[in-house]
Amino acid sequence: MELYQLRTFVTVADVGNLTHAAEQLYTSQPAISAHIKALEQELNVKLFDRIPKGMRLTEHGKVLIKKAHQVLDTTNELRIEASTLSGKLAGTVKIGLNTDAEFLRLSTLHQLLTAKSPQLKIQLAEGISIELLHEIRRGSLDGSFYFGENPLKELESIHLTDTTIVVAGANKLALELADASVADLAKLPWIYPIPSCPYQKFVNSLFQDFSIKPIWVADASSERSMNTLLRSGVGIALIRQDEAQPWADEGLITIWQGESFTLPLNFAYLKNRKRDPLVQALIECVVESFRSIKDTGRVD
Repeated sequence: MELYQLRTFVTVADVGNLTHAAEQLYTSQPAISAHIKALEQELNVKLFDRIPKGMRLTEHGKVLIKKAHQVLDTTNELRIEASTLSGKLAGTVKIGLNTDAEFLRLSTLHQLLTAKSPQLKIQLAEGISIELLHEIRRGSLDGSFYFGENPLKELESIHLTDTTIVVAGANKLALELADASVADLAKLPWIYPIPSCPYQKFVNSLFQDFSIKPIWVADASSERSMNTLLRSGVGIALIRQDEAQPWADEGLITIWQGESFTLPLNFAYLKNRKRDPLVQALIECVVESFRSIKDTGRVD
């Protein structure tokens, strides 16, 4: 029995789909299937049933998944203990990025990490907040930035800063946005955030007292795509004020002067890795990279 087979077992159980598991583990679907088949043959039990939507744990699988987690946790503890004894940081630190590198002070973070340990390799993964949190839980990331709330009890979070979210649109909608009421906004085309995006909560709260619903012309799974559609004039959308203001100053977009929203930026990691020297170093460097924001009270 190999550790990679157990990681595959746990990942497939978590995501319920071979294709998604392959994406999470950076391998192919046939390789994932082979791992599961080999593990079932060695254990002499069936771990999964195939269902129309993917893979579902059998009753035996539900029992053994707990043991698999225990083995992987013990392996992680062994690695932590070895790192503590050696006193050296080595290997790769994997960090999730939920927004642009400049806002996350990635350059400063990189400098701090490499100064702490020149041998350390830094691997970055981009995605939306909730998906990155699940990546931490699966062990694919050592830590990740995220917006909004953390629904996963296995993770611990550190608050880094707050950012302001505003409503804006391309300048061709400037007249409609000027002095617009919330009811007026609902009559304009909207680029909607996907349901798992924390921006969705702000859109819902904006229109919660109105029976009229916004005109939904597109949805976007990331800030980057949402901002691109916004600037091209597809519709209005939510955007960080620090991104919107320079574009507004250049005359590219118009910011609605109504309600704005406060969105927290946090950093998450697994609770059971709090003693891991690698995670400790990562946390220290992330906090240090944002210290100037807390000292000045603003995002540069």
